[in-house]
Amino acid sequence: MSLRYIIDASGEYIVQDSGNDPMPDMLDGAVEVDARPSPFHDRVGDTWVEDTARKNEALSDEARGLRDFKLRSEVDPIVSNALRWADLTTEKQNEWTQYRTDLLNVPQQAGFPNTINWPTKPE
Repeated sequence: MSLRYIIDASGEYIVQDSGNDPMPDMLDGAVEVDARPSPFHDRVGDTWVEDTARKNEALSDEARGLRDFKLRSEVDPIVSNALRWADLTTEKQNEWTQYRTDLLNVPQQAGFPNTINWPTKPE
């Protein structure tokens, strides 16, 4: 398989698979370029430039999604169940309360969303 990376006349990035056939003719006004380094890169002139705002937004959305999943799957079954909560010692209740607070505060960490120190789930 042979891949060809092309920017067409409108600036659209195209990956063209020519299979085992010879490379197809270039589209009118298109130029062949290096492979796109990541989905967060855009072609500016002759260079790929990373759009850090778009990358950080995607990383932030992903981190918040993981945080929300942890809240729903790990915390909610414990803290929202009155019988389970009542069976915990005060020390364990405090651990779960702190864990929930730490999860909620993940977006406020320095370095977020590129560096995240995930809190440790209580035993």
